Amino acid sequence: MGGLREEVTINKKAPRQSGIELLRIIAVTLITAHHLVVHSGYPLFNEPISVRRLFFQMCLSSFGKIGITLFLLISLWFLVDREQTVKKSCRRIWLLERELLFWSFVGLAMQYVDNPKSVDADVWLDAIFPITRNEWWYATSYVILLLLLPFLLVGLRKMGRQIHKKFCIVLLGLWGILNLVPGASLDIYINVIGFVYVTILFTYYKWYMAPISNKCAILLMVVGGLIIFGWNLLLSVVWRIWNMNPDRILNYINPVQKEWALPILAISFGVFVLFTRLHFSSRIVNRCAQSAFAVYLITEQHYFRDEILWRYITLGGIYRSRYAIGIALVVVIGIVAAAIMLDFVRQFLFWRTVDRHKGRLFEWVWDRAWRIVGEFKTNYVAYKSVNKE
Repeated sequence: MGGLREEVTINKKAPRQSGIELLRIIAVTLITAHHLVVHSGYPLFNEPISVRRLFFQMCLSSFGKIGITLFLLISLWFLVDREQTVKKSCRRIWLLERELLFWSFVGLAMQYVDNPKSVDADVWLDAIFPITRNEWWYATSYVILLLLLPFLLVGLRKMGRQIHKKFCIVLLGLWGILNLVPGASLDIYINVIGFVYVTILFTYYKWYMAPISNKCAILLMVVGGLIIFGWNLLLSVVWRIWNMNPDRILNYINPVQKEWALPILAISFGVFVLFTRLHFSSRIVNRCAQSAFAVYLITEQHYFRDEILWRYITLGGIYRSRYAIGIALVVVIGIVAAAIMLDFVRQFLFWRTVDRHKGRLFEWVWDRAWRIVGEFKTNYVAYKSVNKE
């Protein structure tokens, strides 16, 4: 999530901007808060309207979707102005795959120790092929985006400013305005289409538009936040007054707070702009930010997620407390901190093993593969030449 750290290490001599690194940590904290609620199975909408319920209602979707968008914007910030090639994309995917395999097999091992009978063929396939099997949807979508990016950026550059602008207007109408209709199904969800959508919008801003002011960024955040909060509050009141089926309320709330919704993009973009202008240096922030993506992997790996959020930490056990919001914040921060500590262990193991010659095996495999392709092409041309004669 978010570049996924590769972008900030391309030029090791360049100082890391701690404002953006801090934003990674904030983004994954928002995602963790979202996971705490969305995976709990707790009947939140059966509860009476209160500040407590509205807070967890915002966690249910809005916080997580903002976190996801922030991760993607951070990635694009480092990618879209650099020349992208298939080889560079494959190298990023190669390095990312090692981390995915590590956490998928750690989860598999713990699941096997805890409940061997639950480890079936699907669990093995998920562990061995985490990208193909969509074990982590963000990682899968990001990998596909990386493969498309060299061609997508060339196409966007060649179409020029005017056509690019029209392209953005069409997409904002299709996946922005029309997507606000309750129940809209326009093939943009937790998949690579949303990533491409944001990439097209973001590249137009970064390539052709003057940077927005801090006042404008704050305005985007305030307007987006008021729309989401006001819509949540309004529908909650309407549902309670008319005693409507609480299971259906999300169908009408989600258009303003689901993935890539206009209010979500407005808040995320405003926050992103402000943090890119937050210039300071902190070794602690930079160090912890290196594990931001791992926090997502750990908390969203199906075994860890189910154990953490269904067995040991439950929203039902938190919600009834008088200090539910405070307890939830402490729990979320605790989960993020624990996951960062776990990833420090993973980083140490990698430092002592696979990172000793980081990328060397990829270079060997890549060169070998292209040599084989070249030999095949030469032999094929020779074969066609002989047959023609």
